[in-house]
Amino acid sequence: MACVGTESTRLVIIRGASASGKTTTALALRERLGSRVALLHQDHVRREVLRNDDRRERHEHASVLLVGAARQALDLGYDVILDGIFNLRDYSAAFERLQRDHRGFTRIYQFDLSLDETIRRHAGRPLSREFGPDKLRDWYDGWQPLPWHEETRVGSAVTTDELVTTILRDIDR
Repeated sequence: MACVGTESTRLVIIRGASASGKTTTALALRERLGSRVALLHQDHVRREVLRNDDRRERHEHASVLLVGAARQALDLGYDVILDGIFNLRDYSAAFERLQRDHRGFTRIYQFDLSLDETIRRHAGRPLSREFGPDKLRDWYDGWQPLPWHEETRVGSAVTTDELVTTILRDIDR
């Protein structure tokens, strides 16, 4: 595939377990970055665009749509933030191609939280009325490092403000 983006575009991927803080971080980061930022949520594509029913092919389709949208946004000169669970099975190869083709700067952050911490954080979310601990257990994969990129590991003690500050420092290098 052709190169995407420019040398000045930035791609940030934030991944991890459900309720780990990915979307909160992505929203806060977008606020700090300004107007030329495309924020792409895995949950929105899976739940709203594809009306996800958790079938395997829907995960594959979400991957194609998200990466395609990210490529287009980078080509239009936007910085891109992708946030989602992004398991290795469905997203590693697509993200590897995207990172390889991106002419700008790419950083990837993965939350590394215990299942107990994930369940605790989820209990305070409105989505906790839609699905509970049993579903979180089914989805929980734990730490899944990408084999082709050194991600920044984000522990449970890191606050949203600390992580956003770290990301901003990292992508401004």
